[in-house]
Amino acid sequence: MAWGNFVLDKGYLATAALTKYRCVKYGTNPEQVSPVTANTDDIAGVVQYGITAGELADGKDASVRMIGVTEVECSAAITLGTWCTLEADGRVSPLVGASGKTVVGKCVGDPSAAAGDRIAMLIVPTRAKA
Repeated sequence: MAWGNFVLDKGYLATAALTKYRCVKYGTNPEQVSPVTANTDDIAGVVQYGITAGELADGKDASVRMIGVTEVECSAAITLGTWCTLEADGRVSPLVGASGKTVVGKCVGDPSAAAGDRIAMLIVPTRAKA
């Protein structure tokens, strides 16, 4: 099982339901985050707890890991030491060639064998594109 080590987590208002351990982007208003919708989005970080539509209506806030090591859900197998790029659903995939996708981090533990697995990823807060 993957693990995390935070340096900076920040609370944000969620604009929609969020899936645990997926990347999120900044919302249109300050202090808001929303689900990623494109593999070229600039991310705010990785949401640490899921938020359902019902919890959203009750005012539950999102906890977003911005800097540090986090668990993150994969869309494919990722090996230890591999750079990770963003997928349109907020999951990550291994960096392969020049794809134009946003680079979001590096696998630093618990490599994945298949889609849906979680890895330990060091978040790299840059605007780098593959």
